[in-house]
Amino acid sequence: MALTFSILDWKAWTPAHDMQPDVSVIPAMLRRRLTPLGRAALSVIMPLAETHGAMPLVYVSRHGDLTRTLGLLEDLARGEPLSPTAFSLSVHNATAGLFSIQQGLTHNITAVSGGVGELVPGLLESLGLCNEQTPQALCVFCDEPVPAIYQQQVDQPEQPYALALVLGLGQDWQLTCAGESAREFSSHPQALQLLELLQGEGDELPLASNGSTWQLRRNQP
Repeated sequence: MALTFSILDWKAWTPAHDMQPDVSVIPAMLRRRLTPLGRAALSVIMPLAETHGAMPLVYVSRHGDLTRTLGLLEDLARGEPLSPTAFSLSVHNATAGLFSIQQGLTHNITAVSGGVGELVPGLLESLGLCNEQTPQALCVFCDEPVPAIYQQQVDQPEQPYALALVLGLGQDWQLTCAGESAREFSSHPQALQLLELLQGEGDELPLASNGSTWQLRRNQP
């Protein structure tokens, strides 16, 4: 199985780029509802949406706003009532929903939790949209270190990050499934590995996702 596609544009945020994500274009009332992860995600989504216009959005995060969810669980453990606002914003697609509301969008929004093999599910979902519904799709990958209580139980990114891609049909990149495999790959987030490719560090990236081995390759012109 091999899929070809193009990355028409991209934008990334990590603390190495800027200490804080720039969300100054977002109205203050909306900014107050965003967690740090939401700010990181929207800091890369908004500029691409402004440049390329409305399109379907695929939001990919392994844990989502886990800090907000933990706060709700701690409230329950103390017997305290839950904040309806905090509860509604704790769902996995909350950031994508806020973006949709602010922009007045009616396009498809999909929220994906792809585990450590996040890149392949996000790309497949986005490319499926491009093949069936739309010329291009916006796909964002974002995560942050998990709260301390979870750090012994799960792999986690060492730093927060967000990477947004405008994907479309084309021949610039190829994603190939090499079949089932138990091979282990780097625990470094796959989205950050792709970012390194986009910045010119190599042309190929081996990927593991849900028991299968994949290869992402930049095609030579």
